[in-house]
Amino acid sequence: MWAEATKVCISSQPLVRIGGRGITTSAFIANPDYRNYVFKTIKDVSVDMETTAFAHVAYANEIPFIAFRSLSDLAGGDDSTEVGAFFGSGLAENNEAKVTLGFLEAWSKRRRNVDE
Repeated sequence: MWAEATKVCISSQPLVRIGGRGITTSAFIANPDYRNYVFKTIKDVSVDMETTAFAHVAYANEIPFIAFRSLSDLAGGDDSTEVGAFFGSGLAENNEAKVTLGFLEAWSKRRRNVDE
């Protein structure tokens, strides 16, 4: 189902993780000590800079919202060589699309069962 990481020269196969706390900030967290502090304090598993903006607009307009994120790097980590391979190859986009489409298919089947 997933694009193979070995075809784009990254060291680990992408994983799907369900659940966990994702947070959003207006700043890129490139400081490992601050990243560790945030993790210990908030117990976040991911940090991004965009999701809250989408969530806020959806909330303000009373539109249900769910986010699917494809994460490539560890803020402040030493993984910059793999980030380019991960995003430049389409691996992140393809995997995120597969997760989203899989969710929508499962959700659609469930809705049909509820409506029957």
